[in-house]
Amino acid sequence: MAEDKCDIIWIREEANENIQLSTLPSFLQAKTEITNTDHEVTRSDQIFSSNDNDEKASLCSDETNFTEMEKNLQEHMKQAMDLISDLCSCSEKITEQQNKALLRLKEEQQEWQKVTEKIDVKNESRQLVIVKQELEKQLDDLRIHQKPSELTVQSKFDHILFQTEWQRIDSLTVNCKDLSQPNSVAFCQNTDEIIVADYNTGLLLFSVHSGLIRAISSSVWKWPQCAVCTADKQILLSSVVRIEIEGKAVWRRQLMKFDNKMQFIAKIEGPKWIEDEPIRKEYMCVAPNGYIYLCVTGDKFSALYELTSDGQWTELCYRCDVRFGNIQILAVIDSITQLLIVEQKKGYIWMLSVRDSTICKRSIISAVEKPGLLCIDDTGQLFIHDIGRSAIRQLNTCTFEPVQDIALTSNNLTALSAYHGFLAALYCSERIIRIHRCPSSDKNI
Repeated sequence: MAEDKCDIIWIREEANENIQLSTLPSFLQAKTEITNTDHEVTRSDQIFSSNDNDEKASLCSDETNFTEMEKNLQEHMKQAMDLISDLCSCSEKITEQQNKALLRLKEEQQEWQKVTEKIDVKNESRQLVIVKQELEKQLDDLRIHQKPSELTVQSKFDHILFQTEWQRIDSLTVNCKDLSQPNSVAFCQNTDEIIVADYNTGLLLFSVHSGLIRAISSSVWKWPQCAVCTADKQILLSSVVRIEIEGKAVWRRQLMKFDNKMQFIAKIEGPKWIEDEPIRKEYMCVAPNGYIYLCVTGDKFSALYELTSDGQWTELCYRCDVRFGNIQILAVIDSITQLLIVEQKKGYIWMLSVRDSTICKRSIISAVEKPGLLCIDDTGQLFIHDIGRSAIRQLNTCTFEPVQDIALTSNNLTALSAYHGFLAALYCSERIIRIHRCPSSDKNI
C-alpha cells in the first residue's frame, strides 16, 4: 500500500502589536503574566547581584586604602623618629660647642688677667726705675757736697740709707746680670753691702746703691750656699770642696770662711754623717757664742748639726718624717741656745732649747698658717714669710703673733735677711734682690 505523503504547511501570522492584552484569550493572558513575572524576578536578581558586587568592590577598595594609610603612617612615624634623633644629635653638638666656647672664654679671661697683671708689674717696675734714678741722682749730689774723710763706715751707711729720702721709698730692686742661681743673701755688718751665694757664679758682693762690687769663684770649690755674715765681719758659707785622699781627688762638703774683702781664710770639714747623702737645701746660722748650727734637708730626711768653737760636730736631730725649711737663733741665755726651725711639711715652727750639745726642750709654734722663711735682725726683731698671705710679716718674739705686714711678696721667695732697719728679699727665678724698709726696734711689741 502506498503511503500517502502529505506536506504540512506552517502559516505564520503576524500579530498586531497594538492588540490589547484584554482582547487575547485567557490562557494567553496567563502565559503573558507568567512571562512578565519571570522577567521581573530575573531583573530583581540581577539588581541584588549587582548590589552585592558593588559592596564587595567597595570593601576591597577600603581595605586597600587602610593598608596604604597604615603604610604611610609607618613611614611618617619613621621620618618623625629620624627627625627627633637628628634633633637630639644637633642638641648634643650645640651643647658641646657651647661648653667648648665657655672653656675658651674662661681660658681667654685667664690669659687676659695674666696680661693685665704683667702690665701692672711693668708699670710698677717703671715707677721703681724712675724712683731709683732719682735716688741715684740724690746720692751723687750728696757725694759731691761731702768729703769722704768726714764719714766713717757706719756713718756712711746711715747717711746713705737713712738720709736720702727713704721716707718716700718703701723698697728698691737690685738687678744683676751676673746672678744665675742665687740661693742665699746676707747683710754685711756696718756697711751698705750685701753678700749673695750663687750655685753657678760663686760668691758676689753688692752695694745697695751702686750694684755689683766683686764676684769670686774657684775651681777647687763649687755649689756655695747658705752665706752668713758674722759679727766680726767675716763671711761663712757651705760649699763642696775638692780635696786629695790617697792620691785621688774627691769632693766633700765643707764650711768656708772669708774676710770682708772676700779673701779666703780657712775651712772646716762638714758633718761626716751626711758625706754621701744627697742634700737639696742647707741653712746655717751663727750664735753669739760662736757656735754654728747647720740645718740640712735631703730627699727623705732632715737633720740639725752643731759645730762648737773647738771644731766638734754634733748631730742634734735626724728625722725622716719632717722637712726643715729654715733656721734662726732666737736667743742665747747662759748655756742655753734657743733655735727656731721652720717645718714646711706640716706647717709649724719648732722652738728648740739646746744645752751642752743636746736638745733639752722642744716646743711647737703656730705663728701663721703656712710659714716660709725666717730672719732676725741685729736688734732681735723677728720676720717671717707668710706664704698663705704672700707677705713678709713681723712677729712678736714673746707671743709669736703677727704684729704688722712689712712687704708683699711672691711665693717663690728664695732667701731673706734683715739688718739695721732694712730687709733683703732674694728671688732666684727672677734673679733680683728687693730691699724693703722695716720698722725700727722701738716699734717691736
